[in-house]
Amino acid sequence: MTVQPVVAVVGGGQLARMLAEAASPLGVHLRVLAADGDEGAGEVVTDVVRGDPDDEVALAAVAEGADVVTFDHENVDHAALESLEAAGVVVRPSVATLRCSDKAHQRRTFAAAGLPVPDFVVLDGTEPVVAAARGFAAAHGGRVVVKASRGGYDGRGVWMLSGDELEAFVDEWTGAPLVLEPELDLVGEVAVLVARRPSGEVATWPVVETVQVGGMCDEVVLPSGLDASLEATALDVARRVAEVAGAVGVLAVELFLVATPNGPTVLVNEVAPRVHNSGHLTIDACATSQFEQHLRAVLDWPLGPTDPLVPAATMVNVVGGADDDPRQRQAQALARVPGARIHLYGKTSRPGRKIGHVTVVGADRDATREQARLAADLLAGS
Repeated sequence: MTVQPVVAVVGGGQLARMLAEAASPLGVHLRVLAADGDEGAGEVVTDVVRGDPDDEVALAAVAEGADVVTFDHENVDHAALESLEAAGVVVRPSVATLRCSDKAHQRRTFAAAGLPVPDFVVLDGTEPVVAAARGFAAAHGGRVVVKASRGGYDGRGVWMLSGDELEAFVDEWTGAPLVLEPELDLVGEVAVLVARRPSGEVATWPVVETVQVGGMCDEVVLPSGLDASLEATALDVARRVAEVAGAVGVLAVELFLVATPNGPTVLVNEVAPRVHNSGHLTIDACATSQFEQHLRAVLDWPLGPTDPLVPAATMVNVVGGADDDPRQRQAQALARVPGARIHLYGKTSRPGRKIGHVTVVGADRDATREQARLAADLLAGS
């Protein structure tokens, strides 16, 4: 008798929800550790353990009997996870890979490996922070990007500062180490998803263009619009990042396109050691979705093909406002955009919160963007 594989997911948000939707046809049993405030997965997952992701007792409970533990988010206590690993629990990605979500650790690790990253300095108390900030700003035109090394997402934990405001900010800061980077001359941003399994197989999806609004990913477009040479460079950098990070499962690599006299060049912006917003369109546009692939990878199953099934696709996030539930507007959105693939997360709507996404596939890149934006705006009530 074949035993059904069990995958335990730490976190109960929309990523766990979409992992559950991919697990069902694979015959994989998904168990989720969800904190009291988590929303999304509880509507579709029957096996839910309630508890905080940094609680060793809760982690042990969700891991009991599971073939592998994986993640909906990376805000997990590393010491607690190391205790699981020491007890023989299979954790994928590993704690070592999860540490790459810390921007200070990531920048230092990638720079040491020769990967292309922006100039940076880490303010972690090893030297006078105000003097270090002042010197870095002076060397880069006076205005810099300040990033909290941990805890930031969707534009949070990032500040553009210069002069006296920079010095005052770092002098008063009491949180995680800060990473300072120059203000770059960006011509765009792209992302590459890489999947790796323990046995060594690697698969990448095509490069996608990402459009940010207020620091939050708003739109993802396939194809990327890059020329073949730059796209090949982006894919190569992403594969190298995954190797340096020791990734198992899906790793999202977000890349800056920076203007130079010889044309755009690629720099690593951030990585996420999990399924990611930039890969949601793979559900409807590619032979294997990022969610199915992540499950295959962490279980060390053969990876699926990543080829696009359509010439073009666009995903637009549905962002909450002060209005009512977007499910009340689904019929209206589908009437205007019959081809819209709507994915709502079962989350309470509030301003600035991702509560769903829409993907439109087709033959024309611009047409899919227009249609996906229309459907997302209708769902958001805007």
